[in-house]
Amino acid sequence: MRILHTPWNVGGHPIGLSHAERELGLESEVVTFEHDPFAFEVDWSLYRPGVAPWRTTPDRLRFLAHAVQRYDVFHFNFGSTLLPGWGLPVALDELPLLRRMGKVVIATFQGDDARPADYQSAPPGAAERAGLERRRSNARRRMLRYADRVFYLNPDMRQWLPGATFCAYASFDPRSVTPTPIRPAGELTVLHAPSNRASKGTAEVLAAIDQLRGRGVSVRLDLVEGVTRAESLDRLARADIAIDQLKVGWYGGFAVEAMSLGKPVFCHIKGDAPADNPFGDELPIVRTGPDTLADDLEALLSDADRRARIATAGRAFVERRHDPRTIARTVLAGLVALPA
Repeated sequence: MRILHTPWNVGGHPIGLSHAERELGLESEVVTFEHDPFAFEVDWSLYRPGVAPWRTTPDRLRFLAHAVQRYDVFHFNFGSTLLPGWGLPVALDELPLLRRMGKVVIATFQGDDARPADYQSAPPGAAERAGLERRRSNARRRMLRYADRVFYLNPDMRQWLPGATFCAYASFDPRSVTPTPIRPAGELTVLHAPSNRASKGTAEVLAAIDQLRGRGVSVRLDLVEGVTRAESLDRLARADIAIDQLKVGWYGGFAVEAMSLGKPVFCHIKGDAPADNPFGDELPIVRTGPDTLADDLEALLSDADRRARIATAGRAFVERRHDPRTIARTVLAGLVALPA
């Protein structure tokens, strides 16, 4: 059984699943055609820098001809197939062909690929809005029609993907790191690693740290941007507290890394409806927001025992809920034969 993850490797979720599938005894590969600013591992990158996306169509057609002979399972990411039909008024993709050939088709939506423009973390400009919205609407509709199974990684996306299923991040294996011990006192380090400052609430994080320093709290901020993932993890291991995001309403892969390393995590978690948080009270993230972050941070910085309890709970949580092997089994269950 051969599995293909394509054409994006968003947040490292596809390669995390792929590694887990290999551990389960399956052949699994990640082949990308899109740029990844974070340089997550892939098996083959066919991205061509500086080339207009539509000009890569011949490359994609050649790869598709190879892929239908090689792979049994096609797992598409970020609402995209190999043939997205740029700029066309109608959808053009390989989904009907794959179904006629008896291939298993899985789709995972990661965020703004499913959200309408007004709900996106970085809304498109007026000039591109109509075309982008049409393409993404087509992608949602066709994935829901042709895919054997559709997943989303953020709970708010359920409203635009009826019939799809929530999936936890498989981007990081907690077993790959050892938690670092809690420091009881001294100048503690708060780490924030925004992939997008606006959507992560970085301005509010900076303001909260300034507010704490104005109160005389001894705290250091480590703002991690523009570095490799290895360096980011190294700095995270040396930090005491992590701040994920303050606006989106759900945590990201960064929070999984932080909890795996035994770091208490601050994040805005939306809770207007039960489905906003599939894990409920089991989720050991410190809820916060722009207006309360400074007070919430000060309270935790001064309470070493509480930091230790949260750190222990976070590590146990990711071992239960973010083990890539367990997630891979859930994704594939009933679609392919899995080893015992």
